[in-house]
Amino acid sequence: MTLALFPTGSCRGNGSLVTRPPAGLVTQTELRYEDHTYSATVHTVQFFKNGFELAPPITDLATQEPLVLRFDDLQPYTENLSYTVVHCSATWQPTELMAGQYLTGAFNDYIPAGRQSYNTLQPFIHYELEVPNEQMQITRSGNYLLKVYRNSDPEDLVITRRFMVVEQALQIDATVVTPRGVDQRDVAQQVDLTIRYPALNVQDPFSDIHVTMLQNMRWDDARTEFRPKFVRDRELVYDQPDQGLFQAGNEYRNFDLKNIRYAGRNVARIDPGPGQGVYEAYILPEVKRNIRVYTNQQDINGKFLPKDDFVDGDPLGTDYVNVHFNLPMEQPMGQDIYVYGGLFDNQCNAANKMIYSIEEGGYVLTTLLKQGFYDFTYATQARGTTAADLTVIEGSHYQTENDYLILVYLTDHQQRYDRLVGTRFVNSIRR
Repeated sequence: MTLALFPTGSCRGNGSLVTRPPAGLVTQTELRYEDHTYSATVHTVQFFKNGFELAPPITDLATQEPLVLRFDDLQPYTENLSYTVVHCSATWQPTELMAGQYLTGAFNDYIPAGRQSYNTLQPFIHYELEVPNEQMQITRSGNYLLKVYRNSDPEDLVITRRFMVVEQALQIDATVVTPRGVDQRDVAQQVDLTIRYPALNVQDPFSDIHVTMLQNMRWDDARTEFRPKFVRDRELVYDQPDQGLFQAGNEYRNFDLKNIRYAGRNVARIDPGPGQGVYEAYILPEVKRNIRVYTNQQDINGKFLPKDDFVDGDPLGTDYVNVHFNLPMEQPMGQDIYVYGGLFDNQCNAANKMIYSIEEGGYVLTTLLKQGFYDFTYATQARGTTAADLTVIEGSHYQTENDYLILVYLTDHQQRYDRLVGTRFVNSIRR
C-alpha cells in the first residue's frame, strides 16, 4: 500500500482564489500563551526587532524600540483586525495587572489595513504592525503576549506572539564551556552563569530571582528552576547548573528559494505548478546524520528569511511555493518525524508531521512556503513530552554553533509582577 501525500497551497480558476490549509492542520480558538496561529489561511508570521529581521522580539523599556509583526492572509479579501497586549508572568501566565497598569494610550487598536500582493501566482493580503507605537506605549518590563483578532472580538483569534520588554538593571556574565561529565563532552554544551545586581534591591535571591535559558529561541525546551550554588555580596554564581546543560545538536539544514528561476542551494528541482498554480520545489533528499562526524556549515540557527531577489525583498511581490521535503529511510521509525524550525514556530504539530511513503522510500511532507532562505531540521517527539528531540535523526556534536538567550526576572512583591531585569545573548563559538 502506498501512502499518498497531497500538496498544500492554492490554485486559481476563473480569477478566483481557492485556499487550502496545511495538511492536517487543526485550528484552535482557545487562547494559548505562546506563539500560535489560529487561522488556517495565515502564513509566514514574522515578529522581530525593527531593522533586524533575524533578531528576536525583545525591546528595551527605556527606548521602546518598535517590534515588527508581519504576516500574510491567503484569503481574497481584507479583514478588520485588531490587537492588544497581555502582561504575563515569568512562566507565561497572565498577571493580575490591569491594562492601565502596564499600558499608556490605547489598550487595543486596529492593525493598519492589509495590502494586496502583486504579480504573484498565489494572491494574498499582507499585514504589518509595529508595537510599541504612538498609540500604545508599555510602562512595565516583563513578558507580553501580542493578540491579533477579528472584528473587535478578542475571542476571534488570528495570531498570538510572545515578546519581551527588558529593563537592564543587573549584569549577566555567561560562557559556554565543556561539560564536566565525560559522557557529555562530545555531544553537549554547558552554559555557566553569574549574576551581579549591585543597584537592585533583592530581598530573597533564591525565591525572587528567576532565570530562563533558551537555545536558538526554542521555547519548547526553555530551561527554568535555576538555583545558585554560591551567594556572595549581591552576586549569584550558577556553577555548571544542570538546567544549563544542552544537547548541542547539529547545524541546521537549509535551502535557498529566493529565486525560483533556477534551483538554489539544496534544491533538487523547481517545476511549474499545474495550470496557473504555484511552483513546486523539491528539496534535495538527505539521509540521517546521527552517526556521522561533525561537518561545519553556515546556518541561521533555525530561522527563516522570506525574500525574492527580483523584487528586492518586497513582501508584497514575494510569491509562494509548494515545498516538498524527503527524508530517505528504508523503513518507518517507531516514532513520529517532523520538519522543525522557525518556519513552524519551533513546534511539532499536525502541519509539519511527515508521512512515510513506500513509493518515495522515506518520510515526506509538502507545505506551502513563501520564497526565501530557510533553516530546518528533522525532529522527533516522544509521547507525553513538549520538547522536540533534534538529536535522534541529526545527531549531536559539541562543536555545533548555537545561540543562547538568558532572561533574568525579579519578582516584585509590592507591585505584584515579574520584572524582566536583564537579558544576555551568548554564542557557543563566538566569545
